[in-house]
Amino acid sequence: MAGAALALLACSSSDFNTPTLLNKPRILAIKADPAQPALGASTTLSALVYQPPVADGADAGVSVTGYSWSWCPLATSSADGFTCPISQDAANQLFASLGVTGAPLLTLPDGETAKFTNPFPAPVLANLCVYGLAATSGSPGANFACTIAGFPITINLVVHTTVAGEPKDLAAVFFVYLPINDAVAANLNPLVNGIKVFDHQLDQMGTQEVPRNFGVPVFLVMDSPSAEQLPDPNDVLPPSKYPPPDPKYPPLGPNIAPYEQLTMSWYAECGDFGANGLGGDRTGYLGDPNNPNSQFDVALENTWNIPKTEGCPIDYASLFVVVRDNRGGVAWTSGKAHVVDSLSDAGVADAAEADDVAPDAENLDSEEAGSADAVLESTP
Repeated sequence: MAGAALALLACSSSDFNTPTLLNKPRILAIKADPAQPALGASTTLSALVYQPPVADGADAGVSVTGYSWSWCPLATSSADGFTCPISQDAANQLFASLGVTGAPLLTLPDGETAKFTNPFPAPVLANLCVYGLAATSGSPGANFACTIAGFPITINLVVHTTVAGEPKDLAAVFFVYLPINDAVAANLNPLVNGIKVFDHQLDQMGTQEVPRNFGVPVFLVMDSPSAEQLPDPNDVLPPSKYPPPDPKYPPLGPNIAPYEQLTMSWYAECGDFGANGLGGDRTGYLGDPNNPNSQFDVALENTWNIPKTEGCPIDYASLFVVVRDNRGGVAWTSGKAHVVDSLSDAGVADAAEADDVAPDAENLDSEEAGSADAVLESTP
């Protein structure tokens, strides 16, 4: 729901891009590595920020001037710009009431990356998942949307840029899920290994040629173990260890699939994605090996539709793919292709062999995707 609200807020801005086409500065994703830090462990927060290349003859392009990171232990809302509902003093009182020491300041150090160290024992968070947080002096009462992913905290990022000399801020919200049972294996980020075009892996130099006015088959290089087996909710929050919850705070629900759901979001500097007019800016794996519509290999395939010169006036175009699981795991990869009017004889043969490429996997909406982060763009 938070992701949907952010998407609506973002779309209300006249500066918001279409989902697929990259032609303005954007935060495409944020990730935490590791995805689920244990008590006392640190995770590194980083962002995939797209900066358009400087056009020939242009005086100035896009310049990133800084990164501002913060976090919040409570849910945030689009109504107030996703500001943390408690102050630092109130947060300190909250942590003390929970017996938590060593919590990082809500404002994290500035930098291209930031570190967050988990100060919360899993049993403390598990009790919050069951009972919520009673209202105390200086802090609001709160319920927590805990799932098999764990206990969610909010990460906020503002990337400060200048565009043609004018300041512009890009903002994004991301959720890190902290462990609520130390006996359950931590979630891992997906592992992606590149993008293939015509069975050749893209590099960052644009060595591989792709033709204009053509639907080019593209393939994400990733192994099926990236979709990890999900734990049983009863193992995440064992009823035997905690009293029966109040009806207002129901226990975690059952798994809807034995494996993680994955979504692959595709971006390019020209053209769009999807075969036969079906769209395809995202593909997905539903996590059910018995469902023929969620075959893992099919979820990795897409079609990159490159228009004629009028619609794609650049000679080199970058592709990006962001992969998210439904437990807060994120990974990304990119590559560059040389856009030409026609392929060499070998390239044409490759294209002909690719005509029978499988159609896109079933596209997922934001709720099915379990997307971990949402993005909006704003101007000061």
